[in-house]
Amino acid sequence: MSSLSHRASALFDALEQRFDAGNAATADLHRCLRLVLVDTMAVAVAGLGQPALQALQEQQQRLAPGSVALPGMGVSLSAAAAAQVLAAAACWDELVEGYAPAHGRPALHVVPVCMALGQALQRPLGSVLMALLQGYELGARFGEAYQVPAGEHVDGTWGTVAATVAASVLLQLPAPQRAGALTAALTQMTRSLFRPVGEGATSRLLHPGLAAARGIDLALAAGADFRGPDGLEQDPILNALWRHPPDLGDRPGSAVESGYVKLWPGARHLHYASAAALRWRQLREGAPERSPWSAQRPGLIRLRTYGEACTYCDHPQPRNRIQAQFSLQFAVAATLLWGELQPASFEEERLTDPRLVSLLEQIRVEAADDHPGRWAELIVREPGGPDDSALVLGLPGDPNMPIGEPERLAKARALMEPLLGSAGAGALIQHWLEASLQAPLLPPGHLLWGGIKRD
Repeated sequence: MSSLSHRASALFDALEQRFDAGNAATADLHRCLRLVLVDTMAVAVAGLGQPALQALQEQQQRLAPGSVALPGMGVSLSAAAAAQVLAAAACWDELVEGYAPAHGRPALHVVPVCMALGQALQRPLGSVLMALLQGYELGARFGEAYQVPAGEHVDGTWGTVAATVAASVLLQLPAPQRAGALTAALTQMTRSLFRPVGEGATSRLLHPGLAAARGIDLALAAGADFRGPDGLEQDPILNALWRHPPDLGDRPGSAVESGYVKLWPGARHLHYASAAALRWRQLREGAPERSPWSAQRPGLIRLRTYGEACTYCDHPQPRNRIQAQFSLQFAVAATLLWGELQPASFEEERLTDPRLVSLLEQIRVEAADDHPGRWAELIVREPGGPDDSALVLGLPGDPNMPIGEPERLAKARALMEPLLGSAGAGALIQHWLEASLQAPLLPPGHLLWGGIKRD
């Protein structure tokens, strides 16, 4: 068997050929990459408007001022600092798309590097999209293989590889140095404990950004010929992290074309629970012979869902927004009460609503394997009544239930307009979707849209 470095180099070449092929499949791939760039940056821009993210930018500028000024940022930073800030901002509402087989979100680690380093190096849009493809695909492959240990969160682990690959492409490293950067990244993956999520500690927002910054540093070092070791296939510590050996062979499609898109905030696992609760409400409202359901006397509420959701999101009494973003119980209670799951659902006044607090006590979560993939079933037994249930086996935005461009772009506009304005958001989206591959990464005048104001 060829070495990991050789297999990675062959995959790099295959992805480049696919990106440059010039056929219908290439056009579809380019469109997908553009949409992922728009979606991820829209989520990040929305987060940049939060006071906590503005304070983080100011702190970073104390020691890492630089030339990178992106839409929505209030300061100019170094590439690594800008990548950290963008990634943290993209975590704020947990609205970034993801790749389910990797149990994580490659774009969260790759797009901040692509934007920050692409702008610092003045790379054209096409080079940034190529880096996005390479980083996403390699990250997804290692994410598929990575076995998340108990008590660990996936963000910041194999994402280090994704960020390193994207940075290596933008730095235009030759193939041996790119492969050496990748193997170095495999020896430098961080462990991200789940404890910050469980307690709602805001350091949880930093995990992907620190991996992104580390990826830039590893790629720069590889450019000076500081490479990782050969023979990683035989390393027992690394091999213990894999569910199965990483698959770096060529495939008919790409991971970025098989990701899911989020329309609701919070961990993706919550959305199936919320959709089941919404479906239950709709079924109940369509049964006029039944008395109206009351949150004051809700009865026993059972949520049955797949095991991974219960592992990460069984938090019965969330006390802050981060805990709520990973609470199946909150998703059910909020949807039953208010009929939706939106960023405003996670604000403090909602979390302390006495009706919500009382309803959370009635919800029980059960792991089950009744159905393949991701699903949720809500079962409600009211006092003196029969069980009513609602089952959801998929969501809009899943690979098998794709949503159209209008919905994706409506999401992006809604997220960016509060900070960039309607004209700014529209111009940015249009540029990323329609500009030629040779065009600059950002359109003229982007510094006038939120954040920095310059003459």
